Amino acid sequence: MSGHPVRDEILALLEPGDRPLWHGGPTFDGVLDGVGAEMASWQPGAGRHTIWALSLHMAYWKYAVRRRIMGLPEDGFPRSPDNFPELVHPLTEEDWSRDRALCEQENDALIALVKTLEETRLQEPCPGDYRVADQLFGIAMHDAHHVAQILLIKRWWEDLHGIHG
Repeated sequence: MSGHPVRDEILALLEPGDRPLWHGGPTFDGVLDGVGAEMASWQPGAGRHTIWALSLHMAYWKYAVRRRIMGLPEDGFPRSPDNFPELVHPLTEEDWSRDRALCEQENDALIALVKTLEETRLQEPCPGDYRVADQLFGIAMHDAHHVAQILLIKRWWEDLHGIHG
């Protein structure tokens, strides 16, 4: 034990290592394994988000929470609009690879920040009247929510395409 029990719990949710997540499902990075541009850009219905859009949405909120904790403005996310960036068709594997790299970059940057936080810092307020720990537990739950959506979209896409894994 590192002497940072709250930080360690947050890291266990964001970066569990070899240990399975509490809900038994994949992590933010793991859920995108095996997803190519075609599957990522498939829209399961009118007004429904794609895996691609959900991935960028998750990356944006990791960016926003990290910047909030650091006391920096939340502007400057490299995709626009920030929360659900616009996807311009046709989408290519190169586009997907670039956006996946952005997702991994934001995930890694948030985890790196969490690793530097002292236990007392986790209890301090953040803009928006929440503690730093609340923001970080919130982003972990946000991930769990959208990872579940991505899993469902992947299964639906695989069923429609006769892929059984």
